[in-house]
Amino acid sequence: MKIIHRYLLREYLTNFFSCSAGFLVLLVGNFIFEISNFLVDKRASLPVICLLVYYQIPYLLMDVFPAAVLFGVFLGLGRLTRDRELDVIRTSGCSFPVLAAPLLLVTFLLCIGAFYFNDWMVPAANFRYKQEIRKIVHKDFIPFIQENVVFKGPDDRYFYLRRVNEQDQTVEGILIYQSEGQRFPRLISAASGRIEEQFWHLKQGNYYELDREGKITTVTTFEELVEDVGEDLSIFLGQSKGVDEMSRAELKQHMAIYAKSGLSINSFAVNYHLKVALPFAGLILAFLGLPFTTMFPKSGRTIGLAVSLLLIMIYFFTQVLFREMGVSGLVSPFWAAWLPNVIFLVLGIVMLFRVIK
Repeated sequence: MKIIHRYLLREYLTNFFSCSAGFLVLLVGNFIFEISNFLVDKRASLPVICLLVYYQIPYLLMDVFPAAVLFGVFLGLGRLTRDRELDVIRTSGCSFPVLAAPLLLVTFLLCIGAFYFNDWMVPAANFRYKQEIRKIVHKDFIPFIQENVVFKGPDDRYFYLRRVNEQDQTVEGILIYQSEGQRFPRLISAASGRIEEQFWHLKQGNYYELDREGKITTVTTFEELVEDVGEDLSIFLGQSKGVDEMSRAELKQHMAIYAKSGLSINSFAVNYHLKVALPFAGLILAFLGLPFTTMFPKSGRTIGLAVSLLLIMIYFFTQVLFREMGVSGLVSPFWAAWLPNVIFLVLGIVMLFRVIK
């Protein structure tokens, strides 16, 4: 790598990490302000507050990442443009594409790292944050008890659970009805049970076989029965993870279960594709930021900050708009996640070619 490339990368990365740290401090402060009333009401201790902040940092870092890339490009190359260093470098025979290539390569590597961080670290931290919040909320009550849970599972199974204890995975007052997939419909009732992934250990119940008109044809009483429900149905029992708490593999698994249950999977599908699209937003914004750095040579830093902020706001507004369109079914989930990136990439490439010419 040439000395000039190392020089440019040092300017870019210094500003990138500085902006990341600055934005992170601002977002952490905003986060503490937003939940301050909740923490005061629940009388949360300082160690608990620090733990909540710790678990939120990975999520906040992913919000910071695209903005830090764009600001890094603007502030780093903007200074070189303002001081005429970039003009001297280009006059010496080093073209703009040659100068930009290492910066884009390093940004691409950062985006790959951000993807794995977003897929592994962020969901785990979000889940732990949710668990800590639930502990605070339920600390004065019987933990994690739900009543009258009704849902439709895969293979046209319908479940009614009078009482669910998430802490020890026990259920009471169970009814399981399956209308399809069997020669005749069937109904299982049990006084209590215990859940181990896809296997439900039921106790003290009856097994009914019905005809097509719903009349009972066979009744079998059992003391204990192990029923294979085909899937881990914890997503229906209130102990499920939200989309921000799941990796792409977990999202894909949940999409398959919800699809079998006849439920809409648009929200899962959009977030499944966003798990890739959002980390690579940094590379897209780098493409867009490069040509802008050459447009304001005299007032580089001030104009650069203003333009960076404007572009970030427009990008995230577009991202939110298409996400909602994807969830509502107006746009396919894949394009709902990727169209903002495609639009900004095309705009960045067009402007980059104009700068090169």
